[in-house]
Amino acid sequence: MANRTCSASVSSLFASSRPQGWAELPDDLLRPVVALLRSFRDLLAFGTTCRHWCDLFSGHRSSVQPLLLHPNLRTDGGQTLSHNCWTLFHKCTWRLADPAATSSSRSFLSLSDLRSMTFLRCSYGQLIFYHNNGFHIVNPFSGAKVGPPSLRSVQFTCISYVTLTAPVASADSHILVGAGAYLFLWRIGGDSWTKHSPKVGRFSIEQNVAFKGKTYALGSFGWFYIIHLSPSLIVEKFKVVSEEDKTEDLYSANEKAWLVVCGDALLLIKLVEAGRRMRSEAFQFMAFKLESVDTMTKKARWVKVNKLDNWAIFISVDERCVALPCMNPEGWGGRSNHIYFPSYQSEKPWAAVQLWQKCYYRSTQLFNTGRRYLKLESTWVFPARFLVPACDDLTAVGVMWA
Repeated sequence: MANRTCSASVSSLFASSRPQGWAELPDDLLRPVVALLRSFRDLLAFGTTCRHWCDLFSGHRSSVQPLLLHPNLRTDGGQTLSHNCWTLFHKCTWRLADPAATSSSRSFLSLSDLRSMTFLRCSYGQLIFYHNNGFHIVNPFSGAKVGPPSLRSVQFTCISYVTLTAPVASADSHILVGAGAYLFLWRIGGDSWTKHSPKVGRFSIEQNVAFKGKTYALGSFGWFYIIHLSPSLIVEKFKVVSEEDKTEDLYSANEKAWLVVCGDALLLIKLVEAGRRMRSEAFQFMAFKLESVDTMTKKARWVKVNKLDNWAIFISVDERCVALPCMNPEGWGGRSNHIYFPSYQSEKPWAAVQLWQKCYYRSTQLFNTGRRYLKLESTWVFPARFLVPACDDLTAVGVMWA
């Protein structure tokens, strides 16, 4: 009787301490599981299981590869279509390619809605378009669209640039629109726009990233900006200089540049044309790290980075799209110290090249993309929901792969 009572008590004790559901599994058990996941689909499924798992997954976001949103250049009958702006919106569909997988999935973007829209920017996992005097923020996974109220101001005569200041799910997320010497801000979900006139004259933002609590931006003609959104909007302007104190023009005819955060470093990635051979063009990707910002001389000094160590960087070639980092890409079959970019090929829509390596590639699309074209092109994307620290709403993410 005593033995049976003791056994029953021990059984009750173990039963009460046993996890009652998936959300209560211990972190020590879940961490090695998520570390072994390879495909984007499995990682997405893990992160959308419950809030606890999503919060745990947020610690592994830096090791997750993005997907390539690209036009499907092969018809159902096996015919290969040429890559041009008419093909993208009249003959083909869009797909999402995972560099860790051999196949791609269909995107839910509605081409009938996008044909007439002007593509402005890919920012924080969202596509930003302009059409009929209004801005449209589009989710590339679900195709869902949100739009701010109409921007009506006598100073709003043109669009110099547009970008998000944070993921749309963040409490401090805004859409920032530049129009000559004026800036317009709309808080996501707000009722109206606010107008600002920063004391830096006319300027245009080409790239922007959040880094250590501040917003850093690249501008035209070698300018670099630090943007403060609170308590009031303030823009600081600096000249981009190299180690030799030489002013850098980041946007010459055959160069493109992106900002990207890798760990505790802010990097500047440049795509440079490096000559021609036969029918191929030579190019290489270069990397520089922000060394210092001098508020007295108004200079931002950058130093050369020879190697990316355990990082890979995904470049969309189109400067309207941000660069995306990935740590330890060998975990899903990728390669560190490499730059991944769209190949514009039907068989394999992406390619990779080592940093600083001169590469010959038969595609003029690497340089013939960007601001001069008005339509959406191949771009790397990442679910916006996983860009915010806390996953409070899993509904939007769950429908991506439904």
